[in-house]
Amino acid sequence: MRDDATFVELVHRDLREVRWPEPAEIRRMARRRSRRTAVAAATAVLAVASVSAVAVGRAGAPAPLPPGVGAGGRAEIPVEALLTPAEVPEKTDERLGDTGLDEPVRVDDVLRTCAQEQGLPGDQAVSRYSRSQTLIGSTKLSGSAPYRRPVISQDVYRLEPGAAQRLFTDLDRSVAACAGWRQMNRLQGDQGMVDTMVVHQWTVAASAFAGDQAILLRHSMSVAVEPAAGEPVVIPPRPEDRLVVRVGDLVTVLVPEDPLQPGVPGNTMTQARLLDLARVAAGRMCAAANPGC
Repeated sequence: MRDDATFVELVHRDLREVRWPEPAEIRRMARRRSRRTAVAAATAVLAVASVSAVAVGRAGAPAPLPPGVGAGGRAEIPVEALLTPAEVPEKTDERLGDTGLDEPVRVDDVLRTCAQEQGLPGDQAVSRYSRSQTLIGSTKLSGSAPYRRPVISQDVYRLEPGAAQRLFTDLDRSVAACAGWRQMNRLQGDQGMVDTMVVHQWTVAASAFAGDQAILLRHSMSVAVEPAAGEPVVIPPRPEDRLVVRVGDLVTVLVPEDPLQPGVPGNTMTQARLLDLARVAAGRMCAAANPGC
């Protein structure tokens, strides 16, 4: 990497060469994903309906539950359980969503990889139902054209009894095991591929601020260093924050997407606002949770 090339200049150069998807293209991709999910859900419903029909024909068999209702009460997650664009600090003008069945609960894939390397169980909690959304807005970097970017993503999962609480126990164990995790990477520089080492650190920056359980999980990385020379390769990335909030059997994971450059106008996701957003998200889930609140 040239000494006279700053990180911001490199970002500007790369942005000029990137083709950002048009809004219509993003919507087409989302519709294709939604159609695949709908086909899978329809297949599952047909399979359940077939089993129920057999059960009803048996002497003394209980009547099947109404569609969308589980043994614990509410089952499918309504769209009203998600945040609305008006409740997010940054301005958004587009919303992409999806639903799923038997989806693994994804909090932080890098933390999960670290935990597996430390010998912790690698199995992810699997939800009964899930609903997700990504809120999209526009950002303009100095010297480049405006582009579309995700502002925040949200997943809401409905878990089996007890599994939602265990998720937080597993996260605590992973955070404790992954203090100072070293990872080797290969980065593309101006002089070719460079071997680098970074140190990952996860901390619980705040807890018990919303719902039945809640944490603000912060992931930070050291500057990437070339092991042989001990020289920094690039500046360290900004810390990444994730909110994990539980209300009853529902768990939501909120991931604010940071702009590519610090200080971009509209980047208002301070920690205080993130905690307020988590409280709003907990309130949204109340009516859909088992038990409600």
